[in-house]
Amino acid sequence: MRVSAALYFAALFTAAAAAAVTDSSSSKPASSSTPTSSHIPSSSHTPSSRPPPPSHTPSPSPTPKPSPSPTPQPQPSPSPTPSPSSTPSSSTTPSLSATPTTSASASASATTATSSLALIPLNHGKKNPKRGIGFAGELPGDVINANQTKSLISWQYNWNNIPPDYLATSNIPYIPMQWGGENADSFGDDVKAQGATTILSFNEPDFVAEANMDPVDAANIWMQFIQPLKAQGVRLGGPAVTASPSGRPWLVSFLAACTNCTIDFLPLHWYGSGVEGFYGYLWDVHTNFPQYPIWITEYAETSTNDSVVLDFMNQTTTYMDGLDWIERYAWFGYFRPRPDVHYNLMEQDGSLNPLGQLYLGAGTVHTQNVTAPPTSVLQTFNGVDNPTQAPASTWPAMNAASRRYGSPETGAMFTIFTLSSVLFGAIWTLL
Repeated sequence: MRVSAALYFAALFTAAAAAAVTDSSSSKPASSSTPTSSHIPSSSHTPSSRPPPPSHTPSPSPTPKPSPSPTPQPQPSPSPTPSPSSTPSSSTTPSLSATPTTSASASASATTATSSLALIPLNHGKKNPKRGIGFAGELPGDVINANQTKSLISWQYNWNNIPPDYLATSNIPYIPMQWGGENADSFGDDVKAQGATTILSFNEPDFVAEANMDPVDAANIWMQFIQPLKAQGVRLGGPAVTASPSGRPWLVSFLAACTNCTIDFLPLHWYGSGVEGFYGYLWDVHTNFPQYPIWITEYAETSTNDSVVLDFMNQTTTYMDGLDWIERYAWFGYFRPRPDVHYNLMEQDGSLNPLGQLYLGAGTVHTQNVTAPPTSVLQTFNGVDNPTQAPASTWPAMNAASRRYGSPETGAMFTIFTLSSVLFGAIWTLL
């Protein structure tokens, strides 16, 4: 009797151990330099109001000093909007009201935004080479809506130096970031392991709640650990400063201290209200730093009126698609609802809200609700809306495996093995 019981429990233990080993083998260690901040802008680095944007070809002028304003709400006016080649021009895009209605409730505002989506011509089915996301989803499965064959998204990042499995094995090219000064000595190895050809660097180094770096120290770290990547053919993105009054002086000091730095493009962040302020900031930076192409790696309209935010997104994406000196942009942010935030792209259940449908491509993106973490490590496919497609990985040097939500084969084997063990134990006991 004791022998049979021992064999019975040994069989169960062996089955459980085999399944545990199989599930754990697909995971990779998390990066040690994961930023701890939420990336939600605080009022301390929300840009102040700016004058209307200049003409198409502004002449160089001294750097203007922004004048603080506690509640900037510029009214829309004609702006230098060139006609993009592949997106609808602003003349054919119905414009929603750009003046927030303080009396509207949150539910009424959301309803208006949903109905307004039907008024906006939507592009879908073709990748937009400029449009990307900063992945800040609460669950790994949140990437599913961006990882579609017909999604407009063409690149992604997550403020980290290596991607987790579910981003690494998606079909969205991943761009690593050296977020701050910590662990910079391993960044080159991380970039090489991924086979990355473009990188981002210090995240809001002028802001105390983010990377918070001294410009001279940042220049030294750059020259020691980031500049060598240039010899490997990697494109180097400069520090991404805020649009607050501290951003421009920090960047000027950094460039003065890093005269031998090779910066291939200049990332920017902007949060505020009104297209004039946003366009004005873009042209202001372009005028003063014309040698650098620009990436907007975080930006959002901070109005509490959902229709205003939707209209801002529609106007600005069309506008930036038509500017050749803006290489890429990423709306902030790709996450579920958060308190006092109206610029999230996802609903509470993980599906796309009207903003997400406009940004990623309404009518073509499969909106699957994700309400709980997957049973095992989630790794998405090249176009999860087409399961017959071959998997594709953006982590080629590490040969990251692709798999679906779980491992049905492993689960079936475990079940069969367990039932067989129970049956064997019962028969042995009877004998």
